[in-house]
Amino acid sequence: MPTDDREAPLTPFTLQQFICGPVRTNVYVLINPQTREAAVVDPAPESRDSIERCLARYRATLTTIVLTHRHFDHVGEAGPIAQATGASIAAHASDVDYLAVPQRTRFMPGYVNPAAPVSVPLADGDVVNLAGAPFVVMHTPGHSGGAICLHHDVSATLFSGDTLFAGTFGRYDLPDSDATALRASLIRLAGLPGRTRVLPGHGRETTIGAEEWAADPPID
Repeated sequence: MPTDDREAPLTPFTLQQFICGPVRTNVYVLINPQTREAAVVDPAPESRDSIERCLARYRATLTTIVLTHRHFDHVGEAGPIAQATGASIAAHASDVDYLAVPQRTRFMPGYVNPAAPVSVPLADGDVVNLAGAPFVVMHTPGHSGGAICLHHDVSATLFSGDTLFAGTFGRYDLPDSDATALRASLIRLAGLPGRTRVLPGHGRETTIGAEEWAADPPID
C-alpha cells in the first residue's frame, strides 16, 4: 500500500507521486488538466489501487505506461494495468523480450512478476509523449542494461529511475549491471542544467545542481 502522496503542479502537467511496494518504489502519475490524458512512470507492485484512485479523482484516461528499467519493483503492475486500460507500455528496446513473459525475482521468493508486453520500444533520443508533454529518452545503462531516464526541458524535470538518487546512485552488482556504463551515464546526467528537478525511483527528489558529485562519480 502507498505510504506517501504528493502533488505538485508542473507545466504543462500535474504530477502525483506514490510510494508503493516491498522496496518503497516511487510511482509517478502525470495528468494533463486540459485533456485529462494521463501517463504512469514505473507502476510498482501494489500500486494499482493508488493509480486507479488517482485517475478517477482527475477523471483522467491512462494512455501510456513508461518503465525506466525492467526490475520487478518498477514494473509489477504494468501488464495488468495496461490490459485493463488499453494503455501502451514503453520501455527500452533491449528490455522488450524480457518483459514479454512473467519473471521470478531472487529478491522475493515465490513472487512472479506479470508479463508487461511492450508496444513502444524506446531508444536514446526518442521523444515519448507523457500526458501531452514531450519527454526525451536518455539511455542510461549501468544499473541495468536497458535503464532510461526521461527529460522534459520546459519544466526542467527528469525521471531518473534507479540511475541517480539524492546523494547516491543505483546498484551495479546485479546480473545486468555495468559499473563503467553507470559512471558514463551519471556523467551524462550531470551535464543537464543545475535547476533540473530529479525524480528518482526511490527516495527523495533532488536537483542536478545538488548532485555535483555525479560529474565525477565515486565508482571503482
